[in-house]
Amino acid sequence: MMMKFNVTDMTCGHCVKSITEAIHAVAPDALVLCDLSTKLVQVDGEYLPQDIENAIKDAGFHSQAS
Repeated sequence: MMMKFNVTDMTCGHCVKSITEAIHAVAPDALVLCDLSTKLVQVDGEYLPQDIENAIKDAGFHSQAS
């Protein structure tokens, strides 16, 4: 299942790394794609969207499922 999240405060490569690591902490085998230009994070895997959103927030970013 492909989930999409808008992360408006994702601004650089370090943000991408932090978000990716946070998601992999709760979803180790998920495919994570981050697009800085659109502020979009896509996650492919069989996980609850709320768990992914909480991981992004726990990493210090604001996210909203899209």
